[in-house]
Amino acid sequence: MISEDWSSDCRRDVPAMARLAEAGGLELRIFNRDGRKILGTRRPDPAVYPDGNHDLMLEFLNAKNGGEWASLPVAVFYSNDFQELHRYIEYAAIYHKDLIRGHQQAARAGETETQTKERGQREFVAMQASPFFDVWASAGVDEVLSALYEKLTVKR
Repeated sequence: MISEDWSSDCRRDVPAMARLAEAGGLELRIFNRDGRKILGTRRPDPAVYPDGNHDLMLEFLNAKNGGEWASLPVAVFYSNDFQELHRYIEYAAIYHKDLIRGHQQAARAGETETQTKERGQREFVAMQASPFFDVWASAGVDEVLSALYEKLTVKR
């Protein structure tokens, strides 16, 4: 896994993935993405951030909406002979985070820019404290288990 403590997605998914690894007898390795300095760009550059694991991160960029991002967390599952079975990046597909965050961050009628930012942050914190946050962690595990089962049992 590639993770960072400051990431809410990592705080949601890493414990669930760790329990999955433990229950399945899987070896789990967790690498930090950033070094002393938090990545300030969408695409990491190991020359600019030499103390981070950006060379590793470049292998697992999140591609969406025509762009690439160094999203967190990244969980990659391999067979015993190191064939990639599945990669999980940022959040479960059922959790439409970009849509939800976009709605939270969108200005409402009559709001100032500051009010919009403050309300959006309050809504995000409230969402993290809600039962949905745990549901999305479970959805991540469900997605991984389903993908692994399919990859290991369906011959193509």
